[in-house]
Amino acid sequence: MNKGVESIGFVLGETSITEFSFAVNPLKIPRFGEFVVVENCNQEEVLGLVKSVTNSNRLLEDGMNFEYALRNIKSSKKVLERNEVIIASAKILGVVKNGEILPNRVPVKACAEVRLAEDGLLNSIFKNPRGISIGYLIARSEIPVHLDLNQLVLRHFAILSVTGGGKSNAVCLLVNDIVRCHGGSVILIDPHGEYVNFTFEEGDERKKNVIPAGIRPERLEPWEFCSLVGIDKDASVQRMHLERIFLSVRSENLSGTEFMKRVLEIAEDWIASQGEIEYVDATGNLRRAKITREDLNPLYRVKEYVQTFLRRYEELLTQKDMLANLREGYLNVVNLSGFDEEQMRVVVAYLLRNILLGRISYVRGKNRDYWSRNCPIVQKPLLLIFEEAHIFAGKGDVALWMSRIAREGRKFGIGIGIVSQRPKKISDDILSQCNTKIVLRVVEPSDQRYIQQASEQMSEDLLSDISSLGVGEAVIVGPAVKIPVAIKIRKFKGSYGGRDIDVVSEWRKEYEARLEDLV
Repeated sequence: MNKGVESIGFVLGETSITEFSFAVNPLKIPRFGEFVVVENCNQEEVLGLVKSVTNSNRLLEDGMNFEYALRNIKSSKKVLERNEVIIASAKILGVVKNGEILPNRVPVKACAEVRLAEDGLLNSIFKNPRGISIGYLIARSEIPVHLDLNQLVLRHFAILSVTGGGKSNAVCLLVNDIVRCHGGSVILIDPHGEYVNFTFEEGDERKKNVIPAGIRPERLEPWEFCSLVGIDKDASVQRMHLERIFLSVRSENLSGTEFMKRVLEIAEDWIASQGEIEYVDATGNLRRAKITREDLNPLYRVKEYVQTFLRRYEELLTQKDMLANLREGYLNVVNLSGFDEEQMRVVVAYLLRNILLGRISYVRGKNRDYWSRNCPIVQKPLLLIFEEAHIFAGKGDVALWMSRIAREGRKFGIGIGIVSQRPKKISDDILSQCNTKIVLRVVEPSDQRYIQQASEQMSEDLLSDISSLGVGEAVIVGPAVKIPVAIKIRKFKGSYGGRDIDVVSEWRKEYEARLEDLV
């Protein structure tokens, strides 16, 4: 039977412009996330999304003794079955006109027939040849769901879920299609090196560019350099001395490890001098100052921080600039696995600052030769994806740059995608700017509420959905889809890191090897 004319029930009780309930034919019970159509009082076709289905029995409700029913279940079975009542509730999504979903202005007609939506109608809503194939409807596996790529990128997006819910699989699908099908430029911030071994769905690594964790210290701002070596923002005297040393060394045109060793050398000279010293200020002028006994302890602390940084991170200092290695039309994996979280934030803040300023300059036609040479990826629109986004999007300089890109990026063709299992740790200013939300399973009530507060379209009924989703299932709301939808995300056919380790198999290898040795 054509699903477009298949009646599954009729409207029951009160209706409104936003929801209705209907009695369900027991032989045609709709699935979770199913779409139905019904007429409103203006005889317009209204599309609804089934939100709940309940089953009750009138006989038991009327006070039939359960023990009596149980003893006589065989003889009473048919009577009980005839008295089953199935009621479904549906959220009204809008009036369907020419493939568009318009606001519904009048209630649904009382006692109106409720039908399953036609496959053709759903295809017209969810299929987009220029979009990204993300999966299919949970209720109908034959209906593919595509995301509008312009809306996804320029209006920003968030992928949120518990650990193991399928976030990385979703990221890989987006990245694969953006780069291989649309020629887009993606920068993926990878704190743990999970995407270093990424392969596209065709099975190759062409169009992937892994950028090792590395930084040119001389390209930082003085306050960024202080944070990089670990000096707290409240340690004002230590920061003052290190900023003066930093500016002085930068005037000597050193880079990489040599730059850092020169910083250490000047700190030691100032400690030994206990007199007048010279330094270069922010305007490039030579200044003099006196080192007193009160300055010695802060300078010793500066020396210790720089020595510790050199001991732990010397291999991360480089004369090659990360910006110059970002390639247009590629998946650029920024591998930060060698840094601790504070250093990650400094590196990413440096990256974001230059990406935004470079893209603004390029769009406005300023210093194009400089940016084409030093940061070629800003020549075209680009997408930044942050794995473990809660590391970066909480507070500090990196969060400020993320927030600024979220607000201004649309005008200059920079999109942001944040991926996290800890949405509460993300600044609400950033999360609320991510207009499309791909929400996989989220069970923590406070996380659910936080997501709802940051999304105008995440209603109370959708909150109950996301706690009952299976692995790889998601609710998507926002401008990348015409209407909120529950989907099964398709399986990525390439490969990537980050999958769970089979703990039992690893243990068994060692255990069985020991048994063989004993035999």
